[in-house]
Order: sequence, then structure tokens, then C-alpha cells
Amino acid sequence: MTVKNYTDLPSSAIKNITIDTVKNTVSVEYTTGNKQYTYSTEDADSFDQQLLAEFDSDDISVGRFMNQSVNQGTLKLLVD
Repeated sequence: MTVKNYTDLPSSAIKNITIDTVKNTVSVEYTTGNKQYTYSTEDADSFDQQLLAEFDSDDISVGRFMNQSVNQGTLKLLVD
């Protein structure tokens, strides 16, 4: 499958994450303002695996994971 959509996230800040492994993009829809941002990543499959590992964590924070990914340069905001 080339597009994975995560909707029922354990997050108060993030409503939806869509990962496109063909285009190597990650789209994030936030709960506030219903804004959606699309990021590029070098390896969407790897990012997907890291996100799934975050779900298995006892100290899960999807928002913190996304913020760290942006700050570390794993995700780069695409500007239309």
C-alpha cells in the first residue's frame, strides 16, 4: 500500500496523519483550526515504522514525535 492514513490517533493536537510512500510525503492535520501541512521526507517507509514504534511506546506523544521530526530535519515543510 502506498498511502497510509492514521485517523484515531492518541493525540489531542493531531487529528490525522497521511503517509505517501511513493511521493515520500507526510501530511498532518491538526485539531486546532483544521489546518493541514504537508512535509517531505527522504524515506516515508522508515518514517512510518518510527511512527508505529511511537504507538507502542509507554510514553506515547504523537505531537512530540512530529515536533522532533520537524526539528531534526526528518520532515521538511512543503510550501505551495
